[in-house]
Amino acid sequence: MSLAVLLLSAAATDPLMCETGIVGAGWAGVYAAWRLIVDTKVAKPEDVCLFEARPKAGGRTYSVGLGDGLVVDVGAYRFGKQQHLPGDLILNKLQLPTVCYQPDCAPDPEFNETLYRVVDAQGRNAGYFTPIQLMLDDLSAAGARIYYDHELTGVYAGGVGGASSLHFAGGQLVSAGAVLLNMPRLALRRLDPASIVFPPDTTSLSWQLLKNCTPCLDPIGHPSAPDPSTYLAVKVYALYDDPWWLTKLNLVEGSFRSTERSPPLVGRYHDGPVRNSPDGTPIGPGALEAVYSYSVMDPSIRFYEPFAASPAEEPLTLTTDPALLLPLHEHLMDFHADAFAKVGITNATAQVPPPKQLVLGVWTSDPLAALPQPFSNRMHSMIDTCPLEPCLEGVASTAYNAAVASPNPAANIHIANNDFALTGDQGVPCCWAEQTLKSVERTLHTVWQLPAPSWLDAEYYATLLEA
Repeated sequence: MSLAVLLLSAAATDPLMCETGIVGAGWAGVYAAWRLIVDTKVAKPEDVCLFEARPKAGGRTYSVGLGDGLVVDVGAYRFGKQQHLPGDLILNKLQLPTVCYQPDCAPDPEFNETLYRVVDAQGRNAGYFTPIQLMLDDLSAAGARIYYDHELTGVYAGGVGGASSLHFAGGQLVSAGAVLLNMPRLALRRLDPASIVFPPDTTSLSWQLLKNCTPCLDPIGHPSAPDPSTYLAVKVYALYDDPWWLTKLNLVEGSFRSTERSPPLVGRYHDGPVRNSPDGTPIGPGALEAVYSYSVMDPSIRFYEPFAASPAEEPLTLTTDPALLLPLHEHLMDFHADAFAKVGITNATAQVPPPKQLVLGVWTSDPLAALPQPFSNRMHSMIDTCPLEPCLEGVASTAYNAAVASPNPAANIHIANNDFALTGDQGVPCCWAEQTLKSVERTLHTVWQLPAPSWLDAEYYATLLEA
């Protein structure tokens, strides 16, 4: 068969028909489908299609099971109750058990509020993916259409009945009357430039903000980027059979830092999960968060990059490489030498068995990354080396939110993703699921006319609609 015949055959394929096409099964995409189909029943399951480029949902919420009931999060992992989205969803609607992220429940020094994480029946970290999974379960039970391994390549006019035509890698065509893109900034940049995601008027605020407004921490094309190369976010968990920081040193809370020596350490004692006895005594195994930082703040954490499989393709690496495990263990033991000496252990490196596995979460700003790390606007509010983005000067938050949320309203195309949230908007410092959920809830109200969630704080909802 000739190439021309093959192309003609592909073009003749009937497109998949969806009244609403949602692209991206991260927090906002799954939540939007769940609100439409399950929570309000405004849409029939067969009318909504949810597409995900990867073989799994969750996006930057990335929970990893290690066995023995231990789960770590190499992506998003905590929330505050003042962040009613997702807090009220987790606590009031899904009724998931939670505990304070810090054992003493003190306010987080960066966000000035007490933070929480979702736990299992034994009080161990259950993973921030848990609420997403429950919404996916509800969608599956309702008969929703969910498609994995569908990477969007472009959005065009010419769908059936005037709808948009979504094109996916491999040739799948989808005709959708309304489109919601829960896609990172870099993924949108990779779409065919002929896509109608952006309005035809290049002088419009939507065009300027989406095409010509680059966050400072995004090194692609921003002259003020503090690190002109691809930068990283790195998490490292060391899985020990004996959680020595608890069983031997009673270090239940707090941070530690040693970046002048490799492998560098920027960790917290209270982050990783631990298996406990029925009375709550830690018995192991347990995971210690040895690193959580960004290369723009701690350049030394690039040390871990060569041990990651392929951050552009997959942020997660599980490794037992002794070239990394043993030096990391030795650094941890040396760093805690004084604490070990106080309990009679003088050679911890020899007396404490090394970790049996390391979990690496390496998130990259590589423009080709399948899951690039987030670039919310005004990220300079978190890192003082980042100046105010000039493209945001004089742009009110209400105008920004409206322009970004619906860049091409005539084509019924909308965007909801953490990358486009305005950090600091309405006094919220930052970030995680709240930014993307507030964005999508506003759009669900204005475009799909969904009522306020019965389980969501009414004052919070009214305020977010004003933004």
